[in-house]
Amino acid sequence: MNAGYLSLILLCIMLILLASGWKELYIRSISHKGMLLFFVSWLIGMRLTVVIRQVHIQVVYFVVLALALLILYVTQGFIHKLHLLSIGLLLGSLHFLVEQLLVMDPILIVRNSAWQSALVLALVAVVLQRNAWEQIGAISIGYLLGDLYQSGIHKVDGNQMLGLAGFQDQWWLTVFTARTITIMVQFAYNSCRSVWKQWMNRNGSNRE
Repeated sequence: MNAGYLSLILLCIMLILLASGWKELYIRSISHKGMLLFFVSWLIGMRLTVVIRQVHIQVVYFVVLALALLILYVTQGFIHKLHLLSIGLLLGSLHFLVEQLLVMDPILIVRNSAWQSALVLALVAVVLQRNAWEQIGAISIGYLLGDLYQSGIHKVDGNQMLGLAGFQDQWWLTVFTARTITIMVQFAYNSCRSVWKQWMNRNGSNRE
């Protein structure tokens, strides 16, 4: 699959899920206008490129940057902001590390190195943060930094390239996977908790 198609597929899937009533599970506390603005900005940004000296920046990169800054701004409390930023820095460093390991040792690649890296980051994000917005914010910060690191090392004809199709695919895959796993884990936890309570209540009734 060519780079860029995966992000479009996941974007369409997310639109369908959000429109069919899954919004409160995947992304809470967001208006329909806010969602529409983000998706329209993404679709426009993926087609536009800004050139600043020797740095070519896809406008999508600015969309993700704006999203990360917005989430960081609305996060309550300095400690929570610092925690979110630290997770983002960790994910950015991990993203860079995984990418470099896969480049240096291709035997570690299972199928697709970019997708593999994205899935690793998704699992780490789920472990470190399960709040929807903070999870997306941390992932966004991580990819912004990771892409910046990568573009500084792997230049194309002497130019830095930010926010390209590979970046878009990885961001969407990580966000979608992290949110889906989080929802599944929460559902499993709530189900087990409910079964446990019923079992305890039943045992208590039998003893009486």
